[in-house]
Amino acid sequence: MSRRNAMLAVMISLFFFSFFYRTSPAVISPHLLRDFSLGAEKLGLLSSIFFIVFAVAQIPLGPALDFIGPRKVVSVLGMLGALGSLTFALAPSYEVCLLGRGLTGLGMSCMYMGTLTIVANWYPPRQFATLTGIVSSLGNTGALTATIPLALLAGSLGWRGSFYLFAALNLLLAVLAWVIIRDRPARVANQPVLSPGHFSLGKAFRAVLGTPTFWFIATLNFFTAGSFLAFQGLWGGPFLMDGFELSPVEAGSVLSMIAFGYIIGCPLIGMISDRLVPSRKTLTLIILSIYLVPLLSLSFFLGPGRNFFLFPVFFSIGLFASGVVLSISHLKELFPTRIVGTALSLNNLFAIGGAGILQYLMGWIIERHPAVGRIYPIEAYQEAFLLLLGGMAGSLLLYLRAKDSNPPSLLSPPKK
Repeated sequence: MSRRNAMLAVMISLFFFSFFYRTSPAVISPHLLRDFSLGAEKLGLLSSIFFIVFAVAQIPLGPALDFIGPRKVVSVLGMLGALGSLTFALAPSYEVCLLGRGLTGLGMSCMYMGTLTIVANWYPPRQFATLTGIVSSLGNTGALTATIPLALLAGSLGWRGSFYLFAALNLLLAVLAWVIIRDRPARVANQPVLSPGHFSLGKAFRAVLGTPTFWFIATLNFFTAGSFLAFQGLWGGPFLMDGFELSPVEAGSVLSMIAFGYIIGCPLIGMISDRLVPSRKTLTLIILSIYLVPLLSLSFFLGPGRNFFLFPVFFSIGLFASGVVLSISHLKELFPTRIVGTALSLNNLFAIGGAGILQYLMGWIIERHPAVGRIYPIEAYQEAFLLLLGGMAGSLLLYLRAKDSNPPSLLSPPKK
């Protein structure tokens, strides 16, 4: 295995943990509700604190990746993520549980952007969309692990024992990252990651934030990634268990369809974009407009007695939400390589921040309906899903105003 492929394997493994941590509350929510005597709003905050801390960390993260390099950033934060997982597992109270989730969010905040930085530094630009899709697909196996496997593991080891195990594996990968990862190929290893004399942090931020298309893409990511992660990472599980009376393992089997859809969709859509459809914007609009269909089904169609439709609807959520990887390629092609880490990380702030904000707001909406024995009526969830549907529709309308990018052609020779 070449060094760049070994580095990519380690980074994808760490990104696996990022997806696992962000989606695990959906399956272990009954344990958390029982052990810490929580309502929907507090459960929403417990899950969303991961995303809120994760999102805020994106502000210094992009410049850190550009100026310091991914090796140091990924290794140090990876160890912090392992500490957060251990704190979460040991938590004697809700407040310490919040601390553990926050530390984990901080630790995992660099795994996706760090991986994309490695891809941008080590692989040809014509492969970026395809590799982004593959990375997103393989990373989402962490979400798949947070469904039936986590439910079964929590049943045997307990939810705390499960997180002890994952903390140890997380720590091992962080050490491997320090040993294996190199910031750039040897031919440019002696050059500074980014020369402050040529491009300052202030200029980098102004260049990104002063571009109107950045805001259209970031808003679209806020609601696409935010709605997808809010549903997959938390409220999809209670929706199935409360509204359809499914057990955690049964709910996990339905939730796994989201991960399967996303795993299939990311590399497929990335390859279609790189090889067949020259316009990132056009394909993004098509795929994410179809994503509105399962959101409509959640809000108005799915209910008790229609269990047969759960699997195709949940699969289509993952399949079409994977169109979000195209907007990342769209954004990357708008900015020079020297500030691409800053641009992608600021965009990720909106994507992950959307998950944290939407998870909490959905919990607030759900708790407005009276619970019977900690079980909320299906109408409470359907009302919360309207927030996702409306946000997606509005962000797609804004994205119509975005400037298209110029993706490199597979048929054109590489630049010398």
